[in-house]
Amino acid sequence: MSDRENNLLNCYADRLPYKIEKAAIYMKLRGSYILNSFEAGLSIDQFITLETIAFNPGICQRDLSKIVLKDRSNITRILNILEDGGLIIRELSVKGRRPVKTMKLTDRGEEMIKKYSSPLEKDMDVFLSDFSEEELEVMKRGLDKIIDKISETVSIQI
Repeated sequence: MSDRENNLLNCYADRLPYKIEKAAIYMKLRGSYILNSFEAGLSIDQFITLETIAFNPGICQRDLSKIVLKDRSNITRILNILEDGGLIIRELSVKGRRPVKTMKLTDRGEEMIKKYSSPLEKDMDVFLSDFSEEELEVMKRGLDKIIDKISETVSIQI
């Protein structure tokens, strides 16, 4: 093997962290493609946010930001779009003694989830169908370990 081939094999683009990032990017691109093909009128980040609210009704903006890994300005922009589109309602609640804005889906938002969650999930299942349930579980546990270890050493400002 030549030095050039060796260097290519040892470069960052061939290492696991980059491959994880690359897979995530491809999955988001694929999700965007599916939403566009259905003319959903939502970006994949908007849909992920909408679905997260669907599974966590009454979630506050800060907790939502942590789940979807969006900073305050990005999550505010996404929520404004969803609210303007009539997909969510923001309400003022009290958490502890502090006033916080919480979100829940409107009927229209629930319709969007019902309409697009299944096609997106089925599409991803096609790409995961080459793996056994055991292999998928091992991957999930491995990714959880990586996430836990890295999150111990970095502070995400959300």
